[in-house]
Amino acid sequence: MAIFNNLPRVDTDTGPMSSGASANKMTNRVFSILLGVILVFSLSGTMVSSQEQVIVSLKVGECDLRVESIEKEHILRLRAHHPKYRGCRIDRNSMMSVLTAAFLKKDSPKIEGSISSLSIGRLIDYPWLSQYLANTAYHDQGWDSRKGRPADMDINKYVSQLLSRKELLEQIETPFAKGGYKVNRVSVEKVLVGGFREVPFYQGKMYPGRVPYDGQVWFRLGRN
Repeated sequence: MAIFNNLPRVDTDTGPMSSGASANKMTNRVFSILLGVILVFSLSGTMVSSQEQVIVSLKVGECDLRVESIEKEHILRLRAHHPKYRGCRIDRNSMMSVLTAAFLKKDSPKIEGSISSLSIGRLIDYPWLSQYLANTAYHDQGWDSRKGRPADMDINKYVSQLLSRKELLEQIETPFAKGGYKVNRVSVEKVLVGGFREVPFYQGKMYPGRVPYDGQVWFRLGRN
């Protein structure tokens, strides 16, 4: 509304030629203002994206595994990217290697300030984690494999608890410890449930029923 309050007033009592000139002048002014607004938003987007930096990158099969820093939000992002947008197959050793390199890196770009969390994206890009989740849930008394849901709690909370178990966190704690961090807990959203045939690269026993195997995952970090 403030844009239109600043527009020049058109004097309709000065004749046809004067009215036409004023209308053209008003149109030019509106165009200039709108162009300015567009430039402001464009520059804002540039500034936001400039806060994201690739700390380290590792080739894993056909995928690029990158650790990215989003300084403004104090978070890291582990991103598995396939050039043709297919699924990735990130093994545990590759995940640990790229995280260790990121936390130990001394030259710029490097991890700056205090980090509150690490996002790893979708769990299915890490088949060893997806398989751990599926198997653990199937054998857990709190999971109803026939119904494909937890017995008595929200599914996101349930999966978060499974992925926060000490037996799993001990497998991934080394890179964080080298950076002076520890994993306090795991957060999960958008959990997917299906049969064991849907678990990526699963080669174990095809149990009946439905289990969780995918979701958006964050490791919430704290200082050692």
